[in-house]
Amino acid sequence: MFEGLRGMAGMASLMKDLPKMQKRMEDVKSSLAELRVEASSAGNHVRVVASGVMEIVELDIDSECDEDLTAIIRDTANTALKMARQEAARRLSEAAAEMGLPTPPDGPNLLGGI
Repeated sequence: MFEGLRGMAGMASLMKDLPKMQKRMEDVKSSLAELRVEASSAGNHVRVVASGVMEIVELDIDSECDEDLTAIIRDTANTALKMARQEAARRLSEAAAEMGLPTPPDGPNLLGGI
């Protein structure tokens, strides 16, 4: 019986903090829009900059490159997006921890909504 009351008290506390939590998550999402990570190919023939919302925002290609640019661009873009996902997950996990919220063992899966 007392366990149920404790659970209800915890839920009430969580609901009281909900506006603060929502504001914090909006702040994190906003910071992700400003986040920029950069990846360069071996030989620096391709440079890709990705945002924290998983968009390519810059792409520089060495016009004198004789190699297969399709593979280089794909690999470099994927590296930049992976770096952006990792940083976004770190920031979301950090925000969740600050608010006392659990995060899944494999990291937050909130990036689809960003």
